[in-house]
Amino acid sequence: MWQEYIITAVTLVLTVSVIPTIRDEDAHVPLATSGLTTVGLFVKTLMFGSMGMTSPAVGASLGCLMWALLAYLRSGIRERLFPSTSTSPTPDSTVAEFSVGDD
Repeated sequence: MWQEYIITAVTLVLTVSVIPTIRDEDAHVPLATSGLTTVGLFVKTLMFGSMGMTSPAVGASLGCLMWALLAYLRSGIRERLFPSTSTSPTPDSTVAEFSVGDD
């Protein structure tokens, strides 16, 4: 059916439109938004697959993976799951430091 290809094309365009947000390190997407979208696309994947609509099922699964990646990278959940253990320097002191030389 031609409708399958339209559904697939629209899903893929919407999936590709997420790439700039994934690449933007300053972007923040609420976990509720990205998580619910991931779950919804997963349900659509199962639904299309059960109806024998392979092309839309593949498109929805790619969207599901992309939104799951977005949730992991840009919702703050990665920092909560794996806290940063880097040894960052201590914050700058308000006390000025001067070098002492021999007079």
